[in-house]
Amino acid sequence: MNKSISTNIFKNKPRVFATIGTLSLIVTGCAGSAPKQYTEYLPGDEVETLDGVELDMDNAIFDDFTTGVDYDRWMIGSGAWGNGNGGVIPENVSYTEDGVLILRGNGLHYARNEVKGLGVLKDGRNTGSAIISKFRTGPGHYEVKMKPLPRLGACTAFWTYTYNDPSSVYDEPDNHEIDIELPGGKSTGTISFKQVLNTNYHTVVLNISKDVNFADATKGNVINVADGQFHTFGFDWYTDPSVVIYYVDGQITAITDTYVPYLQSRLWLGNWFPNNSAFVGNSLFETDYMLVDWVKYIPFKDQPQTEWDASVSVNGAERSQYPSSPIILPTANMVSNGDFDALINVEENLNTYGWTFSKLNGYENIDVNNICYLDPINGYENSAGVHLKEGGLLTTEIDTIYDGLSYNLSFMAKSDAEDTRFIVRYRSGTETEISKEIINIPASEDFVEYKKELVPPEGTHSVSIQIYSNDENKDINVLLDDIKIERNY
Repeated sequence: MNKSISTNIFKNKPRVFATIGTLSLIVTGCAGSAPKQYTEYLPGDEVETLDGVELDMDNAIFDDFTTGVDYDRWMIGSGAWGNGNGGVIPENVSYTEDGVLILRGNGLHYARNEVKGLGVLKDGRNTGSAIISKFRTGPGHYEVKMKPLPRLGACTAFWTYTYNDPSSVYDEPDNHEIDIELPGGKSTGTISFKQVLNTNYHTVVLNISKDVNFADATKGNVINVADGQFHTFGFDWYTDPSVVIYYVDGQITAITDTYVPYLQSRLWLGNWFPNNSAFVGNSLFETDYMLVDWVKYIPFKDQPQTEWDASVSVNGAERSQYPSSPIILPTANMVSNGDFDALINVEENLNTYGWTFSKLNGYENIDVNNICYLDPINGYENSAGVHLKEGGLLTTEIDTIYDGLSYNLSFMAKSDAEDTRFIVRYRSGTETEISKEIINIPASEDFVEYKKELVPPEGTHSVSIQIYSNDENKDINVLLDDIKIERNY
């Protein structure tokens, strides 16, 4: 299955040729200076191939996905690992005409019932996507140019993995693995895409994980990788000397010479849902996307490794389940179920799908279902919407709204109240309110579209939206629909 290719592997994607060519020069060392020993490197340094190590370009692998997912090269994952998720499913894998691999993830607010899960959750919630190499890999240079799935609770990862059970070395199974995982921040308690986890294993117990702040590691060149830009993530895996060097956009983020794998592996990339809030946060979103421009693996020559079958821990999709034609790149609405249509058939508590239907202080004796409720037919163009009466309060929370970026807010509203307020509260990573913006909705007989550019102040990590009427008229009716926040980058 391993498709050996020569040094002209970069020619089939002219639009990224300059970037790839630059990275190729980086890994082969800087002209006019001798490559360093790994002990001489520091985070922020430019990555170079270690002294005396050669690249095996004859067996390099490069894929830019211009023709989709190659069945002979990649297995699309169809199965689950871990607890409390829906696994990785082939329906979440697609590609665009210009060769962007789309790896969708559906969080806990997913309610559209268009896909089903394969793990503990069967209703499509917490379903991710992954592709796994049919070729085996060993010590070498690994890179992926991608945009991570930019929401908490979904782990975007690029990793090598192999499994040996029972183990002949340890008291537990071998679990040789090298991981780049996003978002980071588990050591600080503030999970965000301003950090990354660089981890390598011999077993689940014998591992080392470095939680790295991008700004510190890259001397401020990279701040936040959920910025809508493609970033190149990678690691160089050596067994002589035994070390893994991690980097982003050519700058080293971490170096480790402990628990370095030596078993032959397979290469994975994708997103999945660990169901561990301390690891990557909670998946309190509906749907978003991990985008991959290209992936590259170049073996190192003469680096010792233990040949191994490197069995895969999930099933693979049938050939008929591979995407057969490109799609238009989708746009994610950061507001869960902002059109409210999918909530019509939800039988359990609607508050678990992104919205809190509640009431203002002073209305304790009024049934919330009479003043803040889902309206199946009176939304925009007779679709589902939300109906607010005097005292009703509608709230939602959106994570990964960062300072230094901008977002487009829009919604439809109709009201016979004189003063309805749509409030956006900017919050820090600890949910402390930094500032707020108020959009006033005056009375109108028909639905009106409201638009506003959101520019989060410094320190913002999330926003809270609250909508209520300030009119004391007991007979008011406020209808809301199609609430969107889309990234403006």
